[in-house]
Amino acid sequence: MGLVDVDQYVNQALACLMDGAMCCSNSDDLNEKQRMSQKYDFLRLSCKALTQHIQRHIAETAQRLNALAAPIHCLPDELLIKIIALIPTVHRSHPRHLVALGFVSKDWNRVIFETPSLWAQINSHHSDGENRAVILKSKHCPLRIDYHDRHGGTAFIDLVGREAYRWQSAKFQLRSYNLLHKFVPLSVPLLEELIFDGGRVESWTAKNGFDIDIFSGGADRLRHVDLRYFPLPLNSHLLSRLLTLKMSGSCIWSGTSTSEITDMLRRSPELRTFELEYSGDDKIRVSGGIPLETEAAYLPVLTSFTLQLKHAKAAFSRILSSVRIPACTQFNLRCSNPTRNIFSNATCHLTDLLASTIQGLSDISLTLSESKLELIGSQDQSNLAVNIDFNHNLPWEDLAWLIRHTSSTVTWPSITAKIWCHEPLPFLPVADLLRRMPSIVELTLVGYSDPYISLLVDPTLSNGVNDWVLPDLRELSLEAYPSNSLQLVRELSRVRNGEGEMDQGDRVRLGLPAKLKTNVHDDGVRRKREPFYTASRELRGEDWAGDITDC
Repeated sequence: MGLVDVDQYVNQALACLMDGAMCCSNSDDLNEKQRMSQKYDFLRLSCKALTQHIQRHIAETAQRLNALAAPIHCLPDELLIKIIALIPTVHRSHPRHLVALGFVSKDWNRVIFETPSLWAQINSHHSDGENRAVILKSKHCPLRIDYHDRHGGTAFIDLVGREAYRWQSAKFQLRSYNLLHKFVPLSVPLLEELIFDGGRVESWTAKNGFDIDIFSGGADRLRHVDLRYFPLPLNSHLLSRLLTLKMSGSCIWSGTSTSEITDMLRRSPELRTFELEYSGDDKIRVSGGIPLETEAAYLPVLTSFTLQLKHAKAAFSRILSSVRIPACTQFNLRCSNPTRNIFSNATCHLTDLLASTIQGLSDISLTLSESKLELIGSQDQSNLAVNIDFNHNLPWEDLAWLIRHTSSTVTWPSITAKIWCHEPLPFLPVADLLRRMPSIVELTLVGYSDPYISLLVDPTLSNGVNDWVLPDLRELSLEAYPSNSLQLVRELSRVRNGEGEMDQGDRVRLGLPAKLKTNVHDDGVRRKREPFYTASRELRGEDWAGDITDC
């Protein structure tokens, strides 16, 4: 396919004219009139031939274009509707963009204007006239409502409120509660998803007796609620059938108590996902004592639980001690300002949860400020990756208690561990951690690692006692290590791999691995894992740089 080259055909016609003129000039018996007539006839024939060439080329080009466009025109209506629905919402939701798409072809025009579901998005950014037209074109299809109070107002709420029986999803970005009374009497039988966004307004006025029952007319299909920086009371008729409840930012009232949060969960027995990420400056008030087993919020089908609080202290542990989530597969705890004894009243419930589910988890993380203990189990349960980031802010008592009590009831699978040590840390918690995870097969130490390497070189080996801290260790890697770590690794290699001619029988008797790989990076830069140094090279005192092989 290409453009028509008119110059080419004109040049061909001129060449033909010149040839004809030469032929005519050689005929002496023809008079001047005949020669001119012959020239005109030849010119007419040449122009006709040129026109035919151009028409033929245009026809071939059009045929190729039609062949390229044929699949679009031949698509079934159902597939074409799905293709149009894949266009980004920012374009598809605006009526003008749908009208523009209707000019692509007759088929597109027919499909777009005869498919009500493509006109189901109503946005307060559009004019009232456009929204009224969209409501008419959508006919009886479920509607998706998107409201922003900077672009809408009571007129928009009144317009879409008359179609509340068709709402399927609704998102409201509000800066105040002034319009909430509009939602009180509405009946939304088809509503499945509800989002209230306060626009990151960090400070809301206290509840002060504020009590409003939105959608009192009924919301039987409501399954997903997301509150973003927007405290909103949720009554029992909205909570009883929820599958997802997410609350983030300043999402709860100032002065809200832990018992109110527990009660909210207790009234949501069908929850699958719960997220509370509270970033407000006001602390959650702790009320009442530790609930009895019969008073706890029992969520038998909840699989994802996230709790993130800016001020943990007693509220953090009280909420944990008030829930029972036996089916949880994604468990996330975060605290931006950790304090000691965070789990003072919830440790037993937390460790019971971890102990009963840890080997079946696909994702479990425990994060405390910059210091984190993150456990990520593989799907087949054959390997558990443990990433531990130690920092001086870490509440060692809680972490040690958690590891000790969880490890006492869990048979750990093979573990790949990476320990980040930003500075010299208390020795005993790390030693306790390593002793509680004897099935570590790969260990990476980053930062200040000297004390922990010393821990691996167990002096009881000289007495022939099989008392290794990590008996299954096969691979040890160091990154950003101090200068004296090199000597410790050399000592570890001598002891664990056997200096001299230690035969395999001695290794088995002492419980030693057949091989221990060691890998050292001295520049502190995380790099792709490389082959490892041979014990023979290391024992000869040769430089550790250069080619590396298994030891």
